[in-house]
Amino acid sequence: MSELPDIDHLVKDPWEHFASPMDVVTDRRLSKDDKRKILESWALDAELLSKAEAENMSGGDRPKLQAVKLALLELDKH
Repeated sequence: MSELPDIDHLVKDPWEHFASPMDVVTDRRLSKDDKRKILESWALDAELLSKAEAENMSGGDRPKLQAVKLALLELDKH
């Protein structure tokens, strides 16, 4: 496995390092706390993106809020 950037960078731009929110959950290089920080950041971004899309602003191809919420639920199971 390759080495990950520092946690602050992962929290700031998780979509640059993970193909999906579930990839964060399954990454064994991260602690559960780090996974939660990353996913919560991703959730906030998805919420903002959702609001922008509701106002007819382009938001890009980042995962929707539902995918992030499902990943957080999966993380809570462990």
